[in-house]
Amino acid sequence: MILTTSQSFLLLSAAAIFSLLQCPYSKVEESFNLQATHDLYYYGIWPAVQSHWFGLSNDDSSVLYDHLKYPGVVPRTFVGPLIISTILKALSAVLRPFINLDHHPLALESLARGVLLMFNLYALYRLAHAAEEKLERSSKRRYLGVYMCLITASQFHIPYYASRMLPNSFALGLVMHAYADWFKSNIKRSIVWMTVAAFIFRCDVLILLFTFGTTLLIRREIGIMQGFKTGIVTVVLSLLMTVPLDSIMWHRLVWPEGEVFLFNTVQNKSSEYGTSPWHWYVSTAIPKGLLLSMVLIPLSFVRISHNRILSFRPGQFDLEVLPYFVPVCAFVGLYSFLPHKEIRFIFAAFPMLNVLAAKGMSHLHCAFQMSCQEESLRKKDKPVPKLNKVALASMYLGGLSAIILSFAASMVFVQVSKLNYPGGQALLLLSHQLSNSSDTRNQMSIFIDVASAMTGVSLFGQRHLLQNVPQHTKCTISKAGYETVNVYDDELDKLQFDFILSEKNEMKGFEIIHTIKGHPWIDSRNMSIGSKNAIFVHRQKQY
Repeated sequence: MILTTSQSFLLLSAAAIFSLLQCPYSKVEESFNLQATHDLYYYGIWPAVQSHWFGLSNDDSSVLYDHLKYPGVVPRTFVGPLIISTILKALSAVLRPFINLDHHPLALESLARGVLLMFNLYALYRLAHAAEEKLERSSKRRYLGVYMCLITASQFHIPYYASRMLPNSFALGLVMHAYADWFKSNIKRSIVWMTVAAFIFRCDVLILLFTFGTTLLIRREIGIMQGFKTGIVTVVLSLLMTVPLDSIMWHRLVWPEGEVFLFNTVQNKSSEYGTSPWHWYVSTAIPKGLLLSMVLIPLSFVRISHNRILSFRPGQFDLEVLPYFVPVCAFVGLYSFLPHKEIRFIFAAFPMLNVLAAKGMSHLHCAFQMSCQEESLRKKDKPVPKLNKVALASMYLGGLSAIILSFAASMVFVQVSKLNYPGGQALLLLSHQLSNSSDTRNQMSIFIDVASAMTGVSLFGQRHLLQNVPQHTKCTISKAGYETVNVYDDELDKLQFDFILSEKNEMKGFEIIHTIKGHPWIDSRNMSIGSKNAIFVHRQKQY
């Protein structure tokens, strides 16, 4: 093996950073955490504290904070955005003698995602090392960590979403830390990580916590009372972290993930946003998430001999990884009962499945390496069984090919994903146009429709645009939403805006100045990425 675990981790980091830079915008699912990070960075928490504790008017804080005007379907926690915005403020203070990050909102947007990415990459690195130490402790040749990083890098979802500000991405890092500590036999800390993930960031981790905890009890890795005490203390501390902060920010007593759990699971209202068959996670989501590396998972349960690969023998099965595999499978199985399904809901399962795939590839590597070494040492009168060697070489090269082909496919998926953010691209094009404009008017108004807002428009991007408007011009930006108060149909008809970002290609009294492609698909017949007109930038004809 030429690569070390650290070197393969650098490749994984490069793949994740590449995804971040290629797709710098964010869609609607990430909107809350990104907008909250913007608001906490620029305005802080004090306006909300004043309103909550001192009974001051909510009008000022409603204007400042995006979530009060666009609350979404369910509330989300501010714990993650507060941590990231605090780190950004510290970084900004250090760099202030050289550059004022406040004046570079798009850079701040990428840095905010970069902070989350670093947290998740570190968690994955810990997991790779811990799994290697646990599952290959008796082996002189250790390759699990290398292949864990390479397999993860070859996939699309974890490198891509590790920097995207979804609640699932915040929970993912905590779950990987929990897995790492589980492999290190630090059970209490593992329970703490997973409980924090479930009660602060993503309530569906409760299902994984249940299957994980049941496994610990069955294997007697922790006692009932000890596990119960650890869990209760962590739950209380988690609620003390989230409830006071979020109640201040939302202007009401709230436990966000409690309301999410009620909405999704108890009331089953998430099914209003679409349903999938019970087998969708197994038949579609996992193959899509793991790609070709999924074929390596069964090999983690088999001891592969370099000279008897084609014959069965007693003791050939390796069940050491089974206790780590079962709770993840149970998590996916139990989650399958919920009708509304999305691949991001089972992100927590992918790292452990990748550990198993890496274990399988490590088995292949060790067997193939021993076969090659024995070939060079054998005498001519004792030839190596050719069929065995050919079969082993084919399996090993097949495993490597699966990783390489998955990586190639993931790079294509990244290029496809670039076209999923036409709203962000439209806002950037309008920003560039306004920065080069010689307009002398004193006022300017811009409208952003729902489709544009959901596909890349962020407060960081809006701030960047406002900074590009001539100083003598007062620019206002209005953004549509699903809330009744955020519907602007009348204003559009009355030509109260100078520029409009919309999915509509015709606006009475307006002309199109930019057309942005979106809605991408892979055109396999022409070996290309297809797209169609998605967002149009309209300018009032009288402008």
